[in-house]
Amino acid sequence: MFQKLKISSAKKYIENSIYDHRPKAVRQIDKLGVILDEKVLSEIAYDQLKKAFSSLGNKVEMILFSEKTEEGVLSFKRSDLGWKGVFKSESAAAKFQQEQFDVLVNYFETPQPELILLGVSTSAKIKVGFSQQDKKLNDLQINVSATEVGLFIKELKKYLAIINQ
Repeated sequence: MFQKLKISSAKKYIENSIYDHRPKAVRQIDKLGVILDEKVLSEIAYDQLKKAFSSLGNKVEMILFSEKTEEGVLSFKRSDLGWKGVFKSESAAAKFQQEQFDVLVNYFETPQPELILLGVSTSAKIKVGFSQQDKKLNDLQINVSATEVGLFIKELKKYLAIINQ
């Protein structure tokens, strides 16, 4: 019951803050943030994703939404969600939110309140995701499947180059 109230509270926070983000030009990607859903990892290896995203930026930080804890992987779970659309202060999600990213990649196809909340509340110059997600969540949407990592990276590089001209 409390979890449903927390989810409802998170949805209200998302509705109120989704329009606050204004994209900015990104000349060089120094810091890249990636929000992953464990469903994506059932089809692609974590190391493969990390390697692919490392080609974009100097520093890549990835966080995984999963109920299971994996060693060496920064992750958060449903129980890390607190009241009023805020993650618990000791959670990995709260620490990830405090970072400033040049590009934030919402790398999940199935929208879940916890993933959307983290995407909305994390600061980034530009936010990128899949076309299946809520149109208001991302500044740039790429119409590929999550399993097509190489194509996603290629398209992202292409569109960032166009934006920065």
